[in-house]
Amino acid sequence: MSRRPVRRKLTVHMLRDKLGLKPSKELTDMLKRQTEIKVKITRALRKQPKTVPEIAEETGLDTYTVFWYLMTMFRHGQVEEAGKTDEGFFKYKLRER
Repeated sequence: MSRRPVRRKLTVHMLRDKLGLKPSKELTDMLKRQTEIKVKITRALRKQPKTVPEIAEETGLDTYTVFWYLMTMFRHGQVEEAGKTDEGFFKYKLRER
């Protein structure tokens, strides 16, 4: 018997169910944008470890945004360090689950 993975509810959905509130368009747009950024970074790291500038170039995002999201993903255990380049940049890779 196969088990389906448990899907966690987003905070927005819990508030909607509990309080009967609908999230604003600005909030839903922001959440969509954040998800798009994380997906771009994840796709960039699938093939091989990369530095922040390499990820930024591949995704079309600025280095500040890439670094911000990468550090958030690092903090939550989604990515890890994969060594350093000769120029001193850290390379990051997806963490295996």
